[in-house]
Amino acid sequence: MAEAIAISLSAKLAMVLSRSAAFGLWPLFGVRSDIAAAARDLDILRAFLRLADSCHGTNMLAAAWIRQVRDAAFELEDVADECCYLSGHGRIRNWVNVRAWFALSRRLRKARERLSQLSAAKEQYDIRPADGPAPPVATASQILTESAHFLSKEEIVGFAAHERQLLEWEIEDVEPQLSLIAVWGMGGVGKTTLVTRVYNEVATSRFHCAAWVAVSKDFTMDDLLRKILKELYRDGDAPASGGSAADVDFRSLVGAVRGHLRQKKYLVVLDDVWDAHLWDKLHHAFVDDATGSRVVITTRSRDVAMAAAPERTMMLEPLPWREAWNLFCNVAFRNVNGQTCPSHLEELAANMLQRCCGLPLAIVSVGNLLAQKDRTEFAWRNIRDSLVWDERCSYLGIGDAASILNLSIDDLPHNLKKCFLSCSIYPEDFLIKRKIQIRMWVAQGFVEEKPGQHTAEDVADDYLDQLVQRSLMQAVVRNEFGRAKSCIIHDLIRELIIHKSREQEGYFQFAKCKIAMDGNIRIRHLAVDRCEEVDSQHVRPLATLRSFIALGSNLDVSFLSHFRLLTVLNLWFIEINKLPDSVTNLHNLRYLGIRSTLIEQLPKELGKLQKLQTLDAKASMVQRLPSSTAKLKSLRHLILFTRQASDFNVPLPGMAVTVPDGLERLSSLQTLKYVRADKKMVRSLAELQQMRSLELFDVNPGCMVDLSSSISRMSRLLRLGLRTEPGADAVLDLESICPPPLKLQKLAMKGSLLEFLGYAGTAFAKLRVGGLS
Repeated sequence: MAEAIAISLSAKLAMVLSRSAAFGLWPLFGVRSDIAAAARDLDILRAFLRLADSCHGTNMLAAAWIRQVRDAAFELEDVADECCYLSGHGRIRNWVNVRAWFALSRRLRKARERLSQLSAAKEQYDIRPADGPAPPVATASQILTESAHFLSKEEIVGFAAHERQLLEWEIEDVEPQLSLIAVWGMGGVGKTTLVTRVYNEVATSRFHCAAWVAVSKDFTMDDLLRKILKELYRDGDAPASGGSAADVDFRSLVGAVRGHLRQKKYLVVLDDVWDAHLWDKLHHAFVDDATGSRVVITTRSRDVAMAAAPERTMMLEPLPWREAWNLFCNVAFRNVNGQTCPSHLEELAANMLQRCCGLPLAIVSVGNLLAQKDRTEFAWRNIRDSLVWDERCSYLGIGDAASILNLSIDDLPHNLKKCFLSCSIYPEDFLIKRKIQIRMWVAQGFVEEKPGQHTAEDVADDYLDQLVQRSLMQAVVRNEFGRAKSCIIHDLIRELIIHKSREQEGYFQFAKCKIAMDGNIRIRHLAVDRCEEVDSQHVRPLATLRSFIALGSNLDVSFLSHFRLLTVLNLWFIEINKLPDSVTNLHNLRYLGIRSTLIEQLPKELGKLQKLQTLDAKASMVQRLPSSTAKLKSLRHLILFTRQASDFNVPLPGMAVTVPDGLERLSSLQTLKYVRADKKMVRSLAELQQMRSLELFDVNPGCMVDLSSSISRMSRLLRLGLRTEPGADAVLDLESICPPPLKLQKLAMKGSLLEFLGYAGTAFAKLRVGGLS
């Protein structure tokens, strides 16, 4: 994560330098040259930070140094964002802020001096990444993986159906050809335990030879093949080729494996695979002589599991409550007759079991810990109150289990890890909406756009898919294309990323409580969930705050202007009627969300928010946008829908919103939803050629000629929704949309349609139709 800080900041500094509009004053105070020099300093440190990340807690001196580098990097980020903020005033106002520019220049020079000092300290104290043994996390992973071979019957609960299915695939299936089987699921869910149990049952009795190999994250193909050979020769047979296996090249190793397996029925287990291309690289080593051989892989990643056929892929879910309780009792009370929990400990046991979230690894870890303690309420309450899911925890087993779960997080690329840690700010069991989340990631600068290839939203969309496929997010609702529409984060994973995100990124959340802040703690991202008295007396001025999320809290919005560097402001279920005019002074604001609020009016000078990318007012009470909205030239997503009831518990209906003149100037717009269609507005759509998602209400036949012309120019359009005026006897002729948007994937219609079915069949080969009436 240390390298991620430098990479993210280097990108931000480069972006600041690229904003030529702000350079009018910067040369006078040396700001531009100092920022360029600071970016170079960070690039030099990145090479070391990449190696330092691999230490992962093994070098205390390096860890202390990295913390100081992180502080210096945050100070540089503050300066960069302050530059953006001041440049947002425009050139004329810049001359008024001469004192602020001078102060900024001094801060920047001090930050550079601090980086130089840290670079010198690295050499002075010879701070180097650890070269010796593997980090403790690898040792913990290996021990827990190998121990799966020796688990007692009581420690294996809840896999009966999966065990029968796996046995059927391995030994009862009459298919003679070599078959690949994949078992996947999140870390700690019991993949290794299940596969190893079946392996131990059938390996020697039903197969001529077998091998069980743990695949490390940083494996090489040569080492993996040597491990397979070692397992195949475990019975004492000498290798066919002479010499040491360590001296044999890849080609010879493949030949040795194939030679040993030829004309044999074999079973090979590859445990904990991380590389999605492993099977492509390795399958040549496994000869297929139609003997009924099987290769089984376990993985946390759906991408890896896709190497197997869908009918030979098994996903493991956390245990349901009853089976989780049985496993807990089997372990915690293994020395008690009947292995039942005493009545006076049931409530405490249930509390701790709930925190394990159905993960067998966590349940066994807690059960083993409690099995060694006195069976008294006092002893168990102490354990419950101090149980922390952190790999640095000294409790036997808890730290190791947390390390296993952390492997999935530590394996993430730096940008993906930054995005995932940001999700720690949400409350427990919070339903994360796909589209909202990817727009927030883009606004926060966590996603690198690839010009000419993919938009930042496309990249963020792929990030979310990867998190689901890696079992770090769980898809709760999927769309008609099978993609995650809403997700949650497993409670135990959330607890782990809360620790990481607070320390590394400054994320804090307050839920159902009065807010109390420690002035010595850096808070860069803040969420308040159903809190009372969220005002300037309880929330100190946080000059470095970047994102603020409020959910159902008693909020005094007048103090929001104190957060001068804010990039994301997201308000949900807030009972306020108006957004204060001072919000327009947040020149760095890129995301403004007022979804499901009672806000009726937006500031007249909304157009001053020149960096705003997303305005989400869905289910608010905003009926009309200010005319200055047409000045938001960076706007990419505009979502509008007015709720008609002030009671949040009353389900919608609602109504669409009229947009002001000048819509054609918003040339960056990708999303425009729930707006009224009139002839002038429809004509302006022709200039919005970046449009991906368009949904119009109150469409009438008089608009169709202009609408057809506008839509035909939207070559990137993916989703289109059209609704006719309620009660109107209007017919929409879709055949007039010619040529149609060739990338269109979804069409939602409500109203009378002319020649729709024939048109849809010929114009849109991959079209999904929804909401047709």
